[in-house]
Amino acid sequence: MRPARRMGIAVTVLAAAVAASLLAGPALASDERIGKGITTGLRAPALGSDTTVHVRLVASDATVADHDADERQIPASTMKVMTAATSLAMLGEEHRFATRVVEGLTTDRIVLVGGGDPLLSRVDLEDLAQRTARKLREAGRKSVTVDVDDFLFPQPSDARGWAPGDRPTYAAAVRPLAILGEYSNDTVATAWSVFVNSLRAKGVSARQGERALAPAASRRIAVIRPHTLREAVGLMLRVSENNVAENLFRHVALAQGYPATWSGAATAASEVLREMGVQTWRLRLVDGSGLSQDDRLTAESLTHVLDIALETPALDALIDGLPIAGRTGTLVNRFASPPASCARGDVAAKTGSLTGVSTLAGITQGKDGQWRSFAIMVNQRPSAYPSPATSLAIDTIAAVVRGCA
Repeated sequence: MRPARRMGIAVTVLAAAVAASLLAGPALASDERIGKGITTGLRAPALGSDTTVHVRLVASDATVADHDADERQIPASTMKVMTAATSLAMLGEEHRFATRVVEGLTTDRIVLVGGGDPLLSRVDLEDLAQRTARKLREAGRKSVTVDVDDFLFPQPSDARGWAPGDRPTYAAAVRPLAILGEYSNDTVATAWSVFVNSLRAKGVSARQGERALAPAASRRIAVIRPHTLREAVGLMLRVSENNVAENLFRHVALAQGYPATWSGAATAASEVLREMGVQTWRLRLVDGSGLSQDDRLTAESLTHVLDIALETPALDALIDGLPIAGRTGTLVNRFASPPASCARGDVAAKTGSLTGVSTLAGITQGKDGQWRSFAIMVNQRPSAYPSPATSLAIDTIAAVVRGCA
C-alpha cells in the first residue's frame, strides 16, 4: 500500500512512517470518535434527511462509519472518480491521444482525423498545421482541400438524465475533435477552421472540404500526441471538466471493444470496475461526468475505488488529481469557516453539485496517522438552506474524519 505520494496535502509523511502506520492496527479510539462526530454532523439541518456517508480505514479496508452507505444516490461530479479510475486502468496514465493528418482519396485532398484528445488546444492544431505544411511543401503541393474524419465517436446525443439545455451549457456535444474549453454543439467545425486557417498562414492554399472517413491504410502526413491521460485526469478532477470526462468515458468503451456510445461506455466502465473488485450491481453509470440525474453510486463504492487507487500505483493520477481543501481546484473556496477550516490543506477530495445534490468523496490522513477514505452524498438538499451551508456541513464531516473537528 502506498497512500502518501505527491498529493499536495500539507502534511508530508515519510515513506517509512506511512508504512508503519499501515502496518499498525486500526486506531479504535479514533474510529469511535469519528463515528460519534459523524452522527452529530449528520444532524445539521442543511444536510436534510437524504444523506449517506461511508468512511473506510485504508490500512485494513475496515468500515469506520456507515450511514446508509449502500443506498443508491445521485453522485453529481463524484462520478468523475469512477471515470478517472476506469480510464487509467484501461489505458494507462502515459497513454497519449493522437490527432493525425492523412492523405485523402485524391491527390488534392487531405484528411484531419480526430483521435479524441480531450486536451487539444489551438496551439496544438497550429503545430499540426505547421508540420503538415512542411510535408506538403516538400512534396511540392501548394493547394489542398481539407476533409475531416470525426467518426471515432458516433453522432452526439444527450445522455439519459441530462436536463434540457445541459448541452452545450455544461457539456459540449461529445465529438473526437474539439478544442479544450469549447462548449458548443459542433466543436469539430471550430477545430477544423483553426487547422485550415493555420495552413493558410503557413503558405498553403487550403479550403474546407467535407466530413469523410479517412481512406483505409492511407499514408500519414503528420501527427501530434501532445497530451497524456495523466494530464487529462488531473484537469478533469481539479476543475471538474465535463467535456474531458465524457471524452474519457468513450475511450474506455473503445478500449474494452465496445462502441463509443452511452450504453457501450456504461457497460465497459462497469466491467472495468468489476475487474478491479468493485461491486456494481447497485450502481448505474449513465455518463462519465455525473451531469445525469439518472446516475447512481453508493458512498461505499466511492470509498472502495479511492482505496484501490491509494493502493495501486497505476492509479496514482487519480489521487494526485484530487483538489486540496482550501487550496486548489473546486475546493479552493471550501473549508473556509470553522469547524471545517481546521482541515484546510489536509483533505483531498472530489466535489459534486447538481440541483438538490451535493457530494464529496476523498481521502485524508487522521491525526492518529491513519489514512481514511470517505464519501458524503447529499440528495434532496433542503432548499430552505443556501448551498454554502450544506457545503460547510459536508466539509465539517470531512474534518471529523481528519480528526480535527
